[in-house]
Amino acid sequence: MNFSASKKWVKVFIPCFLFFGHTLFAQSKEKTLHELNSLLINAVMDDLFNPPVASRIYTYPNIAFYECIRRQDAAYPSLAGKLNGLEQLPSPANEKQTDYFVAAAVSFSHVGQALIGSEYKFEDWRKQFIDSLKTGGDSIVLENSVQYGKQLANAVIAWMKKDNYGETRAMMRYVYTKKEGRWQPTPVDFAAALEPNWGYMRPMTLKNSAQFSPKQKLVFNPSKKSVFYKNIMEVYKIGKTLDSVKTAIAWYWDDNPNISVEKGHLNYFLHKISPGGHWIMITRQACLEKNVPLLKAAQAYALTSVAIYDGIISCWFEKFQQDLVRPVTYIKKHIDEKWDPLIQTPPFPEFTSGHAVLSNAAAAVLTKLFGENYSFTDNTEIPFDIRPRTFSSFYKAAEESSWSRVYGGIHYPETARISIKQGRLIGQYVLNKLLSQAETKTK
Repeated sequence: MNFSASKKWVKVFIPCFLFFGHTLFAQSKEKTLHELNSLLINAVMDDLFNPPVASRIYTYPNIAFYECIRRQDAAYPSLAGKLNGLEQLPSPANEKQTDYFVAAAVSFSHVGQALIGSEYKFEDWRKQFIDSLKTGGDSIVLENSVQYGKQLANAVIAWMKKDNYGETRAMMRYVYTKKEGRWQPTPVDFAAALEPNWGYMRPMTLKNSAQFSPKQKLVFNPSKKSVFYKNIMEVYKIGKTLDSVKTAIAWYWDDNPNISVEKGHLNYFLHKISPGGHWIMITRQACLEKNVPLLKAAQAYALTSVAIYDGIISCWFEKFQQDLVRPVTYIKKHIDEKWDPLIQTPPFPEFTSGHAVLSNAAAAVLTKLFGENYSFTDNTEIPFDIRPRTFSSFYKAAEESSWSRVYGGIHYPETARISIKQGRLIGQYVLNKLLSQAETKTK
């Protein structure tokens, strides 16, 4: 893997629209939604957003798209009144003169633009999109649709601005302690703790950040008879005896947006897709494979992104409540100073596991939408010179993602087990909160 390979991912694809209005080919509409999500992931990666912030960026634009397009079918109810703080959204001034697909695409682009740094990407996309619809179409419908898309986007952005993101930017940064068993900055960067106040973010569906705090904890205890010490030794032994299969799994799911590389006097970063972005891409692949119609695809993106977002909020709250030491810190100090994990340890406390929580929350949603035994080949990592992997179900993929962090030497086995349960509970909660009235069959 090299830097030029990672940059292959940064492509802006402008879809070709064949005709405006209700005669626009259906496949083009679905393809547009998938390409909008690809563009969003590209922007997140280019702008170097960290995983918690990335999860926020994936969610709001997909909610905006869903809230526009669901007006085509009463079987898809509004999420207003179900998502925290979202009480009401505007209706179009003239429903008969509004194309909801056009409105949805415009709305996604405006909300996405408000969340990223490289705003020109969505500005350019929207201009190309609207210009492609001006020839041979109804100008009144186009104008109404664009206006409604912007109106709904403004409502979503106003709701978004009350999610405490701005407040967390101004909060006191995390001050670590050298007390035994507590988290400390880890090699190679020894960076400050990432997003220590993310637990203060307003969740989408959870009652509060602590709602799914696991009853079972992995508690620091240096006694050689303790569960903690047994986990330390297990991580150490796994790291010393890694085979090619576990090594491949660890690297496949690494999804570290910013890997620090040191070569002599040269220090640079490789930036890749985030863990949440990986599952958005899995959603995209499932929709494409199944030829999922537009409304169902919009539902899949919206619900999956909500589950990922709430999963990360729950996980980050737990991380900074428990403040548990990473394996590399304890092992180097007490067991083997020459030991290093296979992959780079991210800069935040160990318990619970972000990969395990968000992957299993996403898998719970996707399993409901696509089925228990949905076999698929994930090609998300091809742009990073990593071969695709095939899974017999979304849960199997989520389990592998969870255990990849143990193989990589950055999480304890007990943390993986507890985090898998936490993620699945969150995913089921999101489904129960948002899916009670909606049709979910994808065939």
